[in-house]
Amino acid sequence: MEHYLTTDEVAARYRTAAGTVRYWRHVGYGPKGTKVGRRFLYPAAAIQEFDEELLAKTASHGAAPEVQSGASAPENDEAAGVQPAASVEHSAPTTK
Repeated sequence: MEHYLTTDEVAARYRTAAGTVRYWRHVGYGPKGTKVGRRFLYPAAAIQEFDEELLAKTASHGAAPEVQSGASAPENDEAAGVQPAASVEHSAPTTK
């Protein structure tokens, strides 16, 4: 028997709001669902197909470069051509 996911479960899977999944359905994007009574259900096979499409698009556009944070972050800035901010010296106001 086929396993089905609800709109809320699909939203949780893709870390988005249920309203976004409903919008996707409206514009023809996302996994294909079917209406059962008053609810839309998404077959697990449709979720798998959509995942494969997303992975194929990512692979065809090239993976995004990894971003590191923490102590090694300045190395990433140098690789990206970002210059560190110049230090600013503050002097005491002069009196006349």
